[in-house]
Amino acid sequence: MSIYTSAQISKYLEHIGFRHPDNVYQLAADNPLQLLTQLQLLHMARVPFESLSLHYSQSRLLSLDLEDLFDKIVNKGCGGYCMEVNAFFATVLRSLGFKLISVGGRVARPDGTYKGWDHMTNLVKINNQRYVVDVGFGSNGPTKPIPLEHGYNFTTIAPARGKLMYRSLIEHSDPDQRVWVYSVQEHADALWRDMYCFVEIEFFPGDFEVMNLKTMTTPQSFFVQNVMCIKTILNEEKTEPVGWVILHRDYLKRRVGDKSEIVETFKTEDDRIGALEKYFGIVLSEGAKRAIKGLASELRPKGEHA
Repeated sequence: MSIYTSAQISKYLEHIGFRHPDNVYQLAADNPLQLLTQLQLLHMARVPFESLSLHYSQSRLLSLDLEDLFDKIVNKGCGGYCMEVNAFFATVLRSLGFKLISVGGRVARPDGTYKGWDHMTNLVKINNQRYVVDVGFGSNGPTKPIPLEHGYNFTTIAPARGKLMYRSLIEHSDPDQRVWVYSVQEHADALWRDMYCFVEIEFFPGDFEVMNLKTMTTPQSFFVQNVMCIKTILNEEKTEPVGWVILHRDYLKRRVGDKSEIVETFKTEDDRIGALEKYFGIVLSEGAKRAIKGLASELRPKGEHA
């Protein structure tokens, strides 16, 4: 397995605002779960879950090469969707000495059925206990390592809660089959909704290349259809998640707890590009800005056609 150099790890830790980079390898040995929890929080507050390169680039192709991911995330200050950010984070963790496997998942539809393999997450093992560590599912995703235990119930960002169940799916032709299902309850009176399921079988880089190809190219893909960018809001001490900043199509929303407000709406590309820099620190090149011209996702003044 490839890993990042100590110089790359130091640069990444500086990028996410980790306070004690010189002690990180010792912390990984002494208290790995505490370090993992802190890294996940800081990562999700700095590295957005986003689809920008499918709209603001000439190629509109996403590389899972680890050096390309380091350049995109650390050097250029961008993020990516699940296979990008989770592959990158997995490599960071391996570089620090963590043991983990990357696995495939299926995202749930609103009716409770599931799509094909189109999600990636990581299972990190600490003291013979596996934890789900996912930095690439957006505003309904887990914000900390979750022990792989049937029925485990936890707070994501209050009042929302998450739950893990080991059970069958309605699509299973053999009801004795089991997968892990991650569900979310937005508040105490809401129904639980499945978000995604996953298995404990290790997926190889070649598997994710196949999944990535379809996700980034099929016209029906959510990421191909939508410009989106999401990051976590932390408390002042940077120890707990309190909300999300969500850019989606033509608006930017701030969600803290159970309160949500539209902060900005965009009428033009200049509006949206300005918000990416203001709220996410993402500065697009002139070529990237022009690349969206003519796409269905481009924002145009009212009455203007592609």
